Amino acid sequence: MDILNDVKWPKGVKEAIINDDVETVKKLMKSADDFLFQFKPKIITVDEFKDIINNGGKIILFDLRDKKSSNENPINNAINVPYGIGLSEKIKTLNDKKIILICFAGKLSIVAGDLLINEGFDNVYVLQGGIMAYNQQHVNPLNTDNNK
Repeated sequence: MDILNDVKWPKGVKEAIINDDVETVKKLMKSADDFLFQFKPKIITVDEFKDIINNGGKIILFDLRDKKSSNENPINNAINVPYGIGLSEKIKTLNDKKIILICFAGKLSIVAGDLLINEGFDNVYVLQGGIMAYNQQHVNPLNTDNNK
């Protein structure tokens, strides 16, 4: 999976990703619902995600936010893969665990999740609404050590 070149991104998004221009990526993806309609990843709701964590489910979290955002507001035990670049290579050995992709609002994760499913990974899920949805439903940010 080459998230940069395997996707026909809306105008300016690919360039913003390459330049690590987070604000432009967020701005352009905010209005990209028509673009996202073509992707059909497996979605997991915040409540389903919380249940998995609380019940000690075997998961691996991948944080697709940029490195700076990931460092400023880390998700414990998540592996940071900015914009999902190189994600396919990182998950090839994780077939026994549920893989959950998280980003700001779930949009970049939708693209990455769909590409991974098309590559044959059937254990990949996208957190619906991303970390923004999680934080809206829960007082504490996503920082648990129970996600192994």
